[in-house]
Amino acid sequence: MKRELIFSGIGGQGTILMGKMICTAAAKKGYYVTLSPAYGQEKRGGRASCQVVISEEMGSMNISEADTILVMDEKSLNDYESKVKSGGTLIINQSMITKDAQRNDIDVVKIPFTEIATEVATAKSANMTALGAVVKTLDIVTLDDVKEIIKIKMKPALVEQNIKALEAGFHFCNK
Repeated sequence: MKRELIFSGIGGQGTILMGKMICTAAAKKGYYVTLSPAYGQEKRGGRASCQVVISEEMGSMNISEADTILVMDEKSLNDYESKVKSGGTLIINQSMITKDAQRNDIDVVKIPFTEIATEVATAKSANMTALGAVVKTLDIVTLDDVKEIIKIKMKPALVEQNIKALEAGFHFCNK
């Protein structure tokens, strides 16, 4: 078993945080995980992405095609749509991307993360709404696994709103 994921967006959207949370949840279940973050010098507002590999054995971090890719902005859609494995899932942040995906050999899930997060918590929780959608596509970590990581890693004042946003993204995703 091996799952490869890519999260991409603009610095400040929480793409690397999402990758870290998935890795932490998978590691707690005994999987080998690797996280390869990348971000521009300017951080907030610049390009930010991370690649995640979850496996039952040690392996290469090189991802040429991913099972699931989350794109938070239009440039990320342009850069990463071609890197989804045939039969894989592309999750699009419909709050910031109006362009449609061009491929028909993948599952495309469009979700308005900011609007959903604002409705159930706060716009700043849009990344947790996106994380919930990603979790829905996985068979290795559960919603409860990630909720536990939120409880451990986040400030107590932010736990409830982020769990609400996570659940909303998970239940909105039709995957």
